[in-house]
Amino acid sequence: MNVAALAIAAALAVGAPAAAPASPAAAAPDCTVTDATMTWGFKESFRSYISGTIANGEWTVADGTTYETPDFGWANGTGQISDGVGQIAFTGSIEFTGHGGILDTTVTNPRLVLDGSSRATLLLDVSGTTQQGADVDEKSVPFASVDISVAEFGDGTVTITAAPTVLTEAGSAAFGTYEAGETLDPITAQLSADPACTIAPVGGPGLAGAIWLGIGSVLAIVVITVELVLWRRRSAQEPGA
Repeated sequence: MNVAALAIAAALAVGAPAAAPASPAAAAPDCTVTDATMTWGFKESFRSYISGTIANGEWTVADGTTYETPDFGWANGTGQISDGVGQIAFTGSIEFTGHGGILDTTVTNPRLVLDGSSRATLLLDVSGTTQQGADVDEKSVPFASVDISVAEFGDGTVTITAAPTVLTEAGSAAFGTYEAGETLDPITAQLSADPACTIAPVGGPGLAGAIWLGIGSVLAIVVITVELVLWRRRSAQEPGA
């Protein structure tokens, strides 16, 4: 291997710092969610419709779900989250009624599922009768798609503020009032776990890795340039050049 090749190899080695040896005594952090809350208004226009003079209905909350205008609320969520992947479960129900009992739909047990991407899925159990009078009894319906690109990840915490939410095909089929793609109310949630847990989604090399990679690349270019100059000088000094 010539001098240039050796130099380039050395430069690239500098650009990739060695990983710190793992400590065999270090225990894996507990990624169990120790506290979680969520608020969601479902859909403001639907609430207005239910409480208006056409449907003449109401909504009732139970089993831990609360309502304070304009949001339904849940607390004491449980679950696991690591590397941006996990599921947070809440208990409680919302029963929507109207049209003299023709509409009587209950949504229960919301679960917020994160898959490490910028989107999450809200699962709901849906039962009762739809606005069209159809019977429904579905478990774990992927009811809404949630844009969590607004999420802020800290040491063992996730804060999601006013995340845009839309109804899915499955949610539309189960609920029966709106078409898929209908905008629902935004979701706000806060999750907490062990601060040592890696909660944020796995990304690229990070800032430190990017800096080292940049240094390695610059060194490689410098070495190649110097070697090229030296080669030209040696060629010019050779007999017959």
